[in-house]
Amino acid sequence: MDAPHTRTTSAWHLWLFNPFHFLAGGQALAWGLACIALTAWLGGIFDFRFTGVMYFQHTAPAPLWHAIAQGFMVWAIPSALLYIGGRLISRSRVRPIDVFGTQALARAPWLLIALIAVSPPFRSIAAKLLTEPFLDLSAWGVAFISLVALVLILLLVWMVLLMYRAFAVSCNVAGGRAIAVFIAAIAIGEIATGAAGRLLPGTAAPQTVTSAPVQSEQHHLAAQLATQILQAHEQGRFEALGPEAAEGFRKAFTAEIQRHSYQQLRQLFGTFEGLDFVETHSIESQPHLLIHRFRGRYSTASPEVRVVLDQDGKLTGLWIKPWQDQMQ
Repeated sequence: MDAPHTRTTSAWHLWLFNPFHFLAGGQALAWGLACIALTAWLGGIFDFRFTGVMYFQHTAPAPLWHAIAQGFMVWAIPSALLYIGGRLISRSRVRPIDVFGTQALARAPWLLIALIAVSPPFRSIAAKLLTEPFLDLSAWGVAFISLVALVLILLLVWMVLLMYRAFAVSCNVAGGRAIAVFIAAIAIGEIATGAAGRLLPGTAAPQTVTSAPVQSEQHHLAAQLATQILQAHEQGRFEALGPEAAEGFRKAFTAEIQRHSYQQLRQLFGTFEGLDFVETHSIESQPHLLIHRFRGRYSTASPEVRVVLDQDGKLTGLWIKPWQDQMQ
């Protein structure tokens, strides 16, 4: 006879990794849809939406029903693909209610991910990192980000395991063919849900920072400051910034970080030659900052050079990354 502790441990293991042993069919569908709706509603309030089967990210403001509609899309489309795949490879009878129900319940971990994403500490640090990429974080800040990243990864892995287990149980399949069909369905579903989401009326492309183009002569100063730094790097000079930079950026953008960044940029884009102004954006969440976008002229590529200045004209951020037509 099993000891009570062993039976309790086994039950918890089943609830965590195979809840379909307890809930299936209509019950799984009801609980799963409740979690999906709550996750989408909670995310939509803070402009987070499902933009793919595995993507839950901050987007441009949109009606709340968009978020809820996309929440159901990222469940229904891959579920339909898994149902079709299950019918093709299973020798058993495959019921739609079982496939759709267990897949809905398998997405329950997204609710925990959403709660983390919309929490004030997470949104506060994320906003600072997006506008000040070289932010001088405290030891607590670094530890918090590392812990959150680890938790999010574990939750995502847990959800994928649940989705596969749901597919295997509801279709009575296993082995290499089942894994191949599962991967194919998720990959196709990722593309299909992204395309379907863009068909929603008034849907804007996802963006990391909510901003709007503005007119400002400050971009001349931004170009001057960025050019001075980048030309100095080409000459082998990596020096601490002076009063032209805000204190936080001055402390974070050390000579060693400059040297390391330059080595990476040199491999990616070649030698720096100049800047061509593109546009200036104001940041909704931090109106005292302006983002100035330039197309960098390098010997082998034309990346985006993004220079962030505060209201006093102090340098608070400098990014260089592959060019995208729209600001992300």
